[in-house]
Amino acid sequence: MAITTPQKGSAGSAQNYSRLVSTFGPSSTTVTDRAPFVAKDVFDKVLVLSAIAVAAGTASAIANPAPGLMWVALFVALGAGLVGMFRPARANVCAPIYAVAMGGVLGWVSRFYASGNRTVVPLAILGTTGIFFGALVLYRTGLVRVTNRFMQVTFVASIGLLAMMVAVILGLRIPYTSQGLTYLLVFGVLYLFIAVMNLFVDFNFVYMAQKAGVSKEGEWFSALAIMFALVMVYLALLRILGSRR
Repeated sequence: MAITTPQKGSAGSAQNYSRLVSTFGPSSTTVTDRAPFVAKDVFDKVLVLSAIAVAAGTASAIANPAPGLMWVALFVALGAGLVGMFRPARANVCAPIYAVAMGGVLGWVSRFYASGNRTVVPLAILGTTGIFFGALVLYRTGLVRVTNRFMQVTFVASIGLLAMMVAVILGLRIPYTSQGLTYLLVFGVLYLFIAVMNLFVDFNFVYMAQKAGVSKEGEWFSALAIMFALVMVYLALLRILGSRR
C-alpha cells in the first residue's frame, strides 16, 4: 500500500506525522512485524495508558510524596514524552513511563484541589473521558473537519496560549479582569479549548496513518500524542472546576 501524502498543517503537526510514517511506513527497514496500524487499537492503548495514569495518580494522592519527588517525576514524564515523540520507535516504552510519571504528578496536584472540594477530581476525570469520546464522535461523524487551515490555526493558537501563560506567570493580566479571573481564563478556558483542538488534530493523524498503511508499532506513538492532549484537558478542567482554589 502506498504511503498517503500528509496534509500540510502546522510545522509541529506535520513533523509528528512525518516521523510516524517515516519510522513505521511500508518502506521502513526497521520494522519486522507487518501487522497493520488500526485506529481502534490506538484508542485501546490510550485507555490502557489512561488507566495506568489514574492508578499512579491515586497512589500519589494517597501517599502524598514530597514536592521534590514530584519534580523528579515531572522531569521523568517530560523526558519520556520527548524521547517518545522524537524517537517514535521507543514510544512503546516511553508511553507507559510517561503515564506512570505524569499520573503521579497529576495525582499530587489533584490532592490540592480535592482538599477544597472532593467532587472536583471525579468530575475532572469524568469530564476528560466525556470530552475524549465526544470529540471522537464529532470527528468521526464529520461534524468537525480537520482541514489544513484547522491545523494551522491550532498551531498558532497553541503558540499564542504559551505566550499568554508565560505573561500571566510573570504577573500580567487580561485588561478589566482580576488576577484570579485571568488565571481561570488562560489556564482553564483557553487551555481547554486548545487541548480539544489538539485532540481533533491527533484523531485526524490516527486515521491518516491507518489509511497510509503504517505498521502496528506506530500505534504507541499516536497513543502518546493523544495522552498529551488528555493531560491538557484534565488540567484545564481541574482549574475550571476548582477555580476557588
